[in-house]
Amino acid sequence: MRVFRIIIFAALVLRSLLVFSQDPFAPIITHVSINPTVQQVEINWVNSTNSVVGYIIYFQDISGLWIPLDTVMGISNTSYITSNANPQQKIETFSVVAFDGLGNSSVRSDSHSTIFMNFNYENCDTSLALKWNSYLNLYAMDGYQLIINSEDLLTGMPLPEQTIDIDANDTTFTLAIDYTTKYTLWIQAISPLNYTSLSNRLEIITTDIDLPTYSYINRVSVVGENSIEVSVLSDSEDISHVNVYKSSSENGFQFFIGQANPINDEFVVVDPIVLPERNIYYYRSKPVDICGKEYDLPKFSTFVDTSIAYNLKLKPLSVTEKTISVESKDYDSFLSDSKIELWKEVNGERTYLQDAYPYNNYDISIVNDVGKVCLYLISAEKTNNVLNRKDTVFSNKVCISKAPLLYAPNAFTPRNQDLKNNTWRILVNGESAIQKFSLKVYTRWGESIFETDSMDDEWDGTIRNTDAPQGVYFYNLQIDYAQGQRLQESGRILLLR
Repeated sequence: MRVFRIIIFAALVLRSLLVFSQDPFAPIITHVSINPTVQQVEINWVNSTNSVVGYIIYFQDISGLWIPLDTVMGISNTSYITSNANPQQKIETFSVVAFDGLGNSSVRSDSHSTIFMNFNYENCDTSLALKWNSYLNLYAMDGYQLIINSEDLLTGMPLPEQTIDIDANDTTFTLAIDYTTKYTLWIQAISPLNYTSLSNRLEIITTDIDLPTYSYINRVSVVGENSIEVSVLSDSEDISHVNVYKSSSENGFQFFIGQANPINDEFVVVDPIVLPERNIYYYRSKPVDICGKEYDLPKFSTFVDTSIAYNLKLKPLSVTEKTISVESKDYDSFLSDSKIELWKEVNGERTYLQDAYPYNNYDISIVNDVGKVCLYLISAEKTNNVLNRKDTVFSNKVCISKAPLLYAPNAFTPRNQDLKNNTWRILVNGESAIQKFSLKVYTRWGESIFETDSMDDEWDGTIRNTDAPQGVYFYNLQIDYAQGQRLQESGRILLLR
């Protein structure tokens, strides 16, 4: 009987416990965050049931099933850090269940997912397109903050940290970025209760461009009557071309004239619309990299602005058949000391005359020159500069075309007994100036009886190997000289027998 009473009492106690015990309330996850030190997920929650003795951590697999991950013992242990999660590659979702000492368990808490941020970026982009998933169930979320840490890869120096506030409804952001910079950035969701959820961290190195540090116009040289060649040097292997701008005054409005393209180690462009004998033109160079970014680089080392240079000008003062008077201008755009020389060119043959100095006048005699006679300046560096170069520029030319002197005898006596004046030819003073010579002799009826393109040929007074009758004949002479000039002469010839 006593044993039976003990059994009945035990049953009543158990029944009492079953009647009056209650399942714990579900924990409330305050936030899940990616721990920046270990790059694992940190889950934080609060508990409102005093009888709880532990918690079960659940994660959701790719099929959507909830899988027990781990057990945390102790009512006050309300955080957990995963060891095998992969929040850098995907969204991780978690829930927590509380249990008491009697084996009663709560329902699962509301789930919380990590913030997973990714990006779109291609080489040469100047902006970074960021995208992330919304953080759900964070109590009274204020919004997001984008945290940006960056480092200049050229100097290795860290740049000031940036924080950009983003609305809670936004899950995208476009960030302007610079070349050769390493960015470390993440998104964090924040609430007024000081709960903060950190996303995965992105480390991005932007376009690896060999940045130019200077732009140097090493030559502005006149290459024709109405053309100037501009040559530019820079120190980057990633320069595509150089944009060149022109102004008619030192600080005037600049017009884009074209791209200087690579030729050997220089970037060269020809400006075909100039009047260098009349004007000085100022050119500015701006390198453009392979991504299309233009650089304004005004200085090389400690020198003055090397991205600007102008043409060397020889100003004509007076041009006559006997004398050319000119004024020398200056050219100070080289990196090292230079000198200016005055040269003469006669029918393409060049001769050094003398050293010249800026803003000095020179009177050069050309009495004995025939054809195209020009004066011009050459400015050249005296020694190799810091780039181990010695550059040279040419000025415009001041020219005159002097026609050759001709002597055409008006009579001759072929095959007579005096043995004089047996042939007829035109004598030319200034043969070196002549590019083309054409002579024709006609009868009075217009019949061509002698033709030659040589100044040395002579008419012997015959027509098709037969002595021409005594009388008057006519000639027509055409000479091309001085690189584009033409001289035409015609006259009579008296043939005597």
